[in-house]
Amino acid sequence: MSNRTTLYLLMFLALAAVALQLWSTSSLANWDQASAIHKAKLKTIWETCDDLKQRRVEAPKSSAEKSFRMHFQRQAHKAQMGDINVTVNPLAAKKTYADTRFEIEFLKGADGFSRPSLRTFLFRAEQQYPRIRTTALNLRPMGGSGRSRGIEPGVDRDDLWEVTKMEFRQRTPVAKAK
Repeated sequence: MSNRTTLYLLMFLALAAVALQLWSTSSLANWDQASAIHKAKLKTIWETCDDLKQRRVEAPKSSAEKSFRMHFQRQAHKAQMGDINVTVNPLAAKKTYADTRFEIEFLKGADGFSRPSLRTFLFRAEQQYPRIRTTALNLRPMGGSGRSRGIEPGVDRDDLWEVTKMEFRQRTPVAKAK
């Protein structure tokens, strides 16, 4: 190889080494910056987890009645039915089972509920707690009053319904005494 070719080759290798050194320095800086950001985020996540763990330990345990009230309220909100009042009535226990009745009352001022929202509420309310069944459901079309429908047949109207009575019942088996 001639001296000129060797000189060009060495100059090319020197330039490549400088470019590689600049690239690795910038990559290292980016890596260090990303590592610092991730460490800060990990610290935040760790502190949040510790906080949630402490809150869970200190949280009061809800009674069964409050749990059912929250369950029905949550399902009403998911079905976009607004706020409800839940009355829990434990019934006298029989030999093999105990019943609990839940009366649902929708707050006044509701503009009626569509059939899909009623269906969603009923399905989710029965699905997520064991042994809960709908035992009473009375509906009437919105705009009607008392016994008369108050709406002429054949008139186009919205598919909105007023819930006059809704009741659920949970039947729980009772352990046999030995």
